[in-house]
Amino acid sequence: MFLIKKIIEAFVLPPGCLVVALIVLAVYLRKRTRPAAIACAVLAGMTWIGSTKIFSDALIRPLEYAYDTPAKPEGDVIVVLSAGARNLPSVFSAAENLSSSTLERAIAAALLYKRTKLPILITGGSPFSELSEAEAAAAYLLELGVPRAAIITETTARDTRENAATVREICASKGFKRIILLTSAIHMPRAVFLFGKAGFEGVQPFPVSRRTRPGEPRYFRDYLPGQQADTGDALNEIFGLAFYRVYYPLFVHRG
Repeated sequence: MFLIKKIIEAFVLPPGCLVVALIVLAVYLRKRTRPAAIACAVLAGMTWIGSTKIFSDALIRPLEYAYDTPAKPEGDVIVVLSAGARNLPSVFSAAENLSSSTLERAIAAALLYKRTKLPILITGGSPFSELSEAEAAAAYLLELGVPRAAIITETTARDTRENAATVREICASKGFKRIILLTSAIHMPRAVFLFGKAGFEGVQPFPVSRRTRPGEPRYFRDYLPGQQADTGDALNEIFGLAFYRVYYPLFVHRG
């Protein structure tokens, strides 16, 4: 019964229901217009495959394991890239105002602070919220016991490229030369690239929150559509990194 429930659920909820609709449409069009039927069948297959966990993991794993998490990180400051926040009217904990990615990064930053006693520089503006991501994360760090004097906030950056540029200015003004860059493992390749382009030479990646692991066992749900798949996040990082690899040679470093 458990397996049947999971299979039905996968094909009733999006995107599984779209797969079913496309297959039904392909069958309907089979004798009327064969090219259209083939197109629907191909699209159904692409939607199914693209929304499976096994496919998304194949895209994510090379991003997440591009850098190891150092056992003994060294630097002058911990730079934390935020990744979303909200401004709820009443919360029990400041954690409730953080997206899951920002929350995971903030927890890691607090633990890293306790180990190194280095200042934490949180960067993140408020592109989609009244409360800046950096301020929301800082409030939670205070709850975790990080002293206010050890927290620096940058509240204007709207994306990773702006994170790198504004952090560069702050680090230059405070004399920070080596940074420990803390962000989600899937986001690290793009972050390292952009921080390098911003002029940082001493960047030590500190990736956290991995979603995959090499050699992990596979279950039947990993082959069903929409089951914990993060294909969208993986493609966002892949296309984002590809864009900036083209953007900088063409528009930034012209002689």
